[in-house]
Amino acid sequence: MLRVKCMVHEQIEELRLQMQKIASDKDLTDPRVVRESERLDILINEFYINQKMIKGRHRKLA
Repeated sequence: MLRVKCMVHEQIEELRLQMQKIASDKDLTDPRVVRESERLDILINEFYINQKMIKGRHRKLA
């Protein structure tokens, strides 16, 4: 479980850096920047949804 969490954190950080690199010489409304931002939003949302589900399971087991 912890390994998966670390992998997701790494993916989020990698995508964030990639988005910053693209945005460094473009407008924030550039389609490439927006696309990377949307990908990052999806990954972060999936991470938090999974965390919420995991916490819910732990409460049921307790």
